[in-house]
Amino acid sequence: MDDELEFLKEFPKDQNDMYIVYDRFTFDGFFRLLLANEFYHEDAMYFMLANCSMSALVFQERLHNRKYRKLSIEDTLPTDEVAWRKKVLTDFIEIARGRD
Repeated sequence: MDDELEFLKEFPKDQNDMYIVYDRFTFDGFFRLLLANEFYHEDAMYFMLANCSMSALVFQERLHNRKYRKLSIEDTLPTDEVAWRKKVLTDFIEIARGRD
């Protein structure tokens, strides 16, 4: 991983090496971390389009409806907390899939 993106090392990736962003909370946290690491709003949006696997809901509500423009650095959570919350959600989804 590039040293420039070291702050994203805690985020889980899928089999295609894309960051997993399936819920709005994860999108918001991920986007704010990009902003906090010197990305402009449009650059962060393009980065996420190129490097993230997103659910249709997240894509529509955050990107298509341009709600990402309202996100700010002031609301940023620490990287480890965002990644931990994402892991809990991912683990929950995996457990739920195992019950099918």
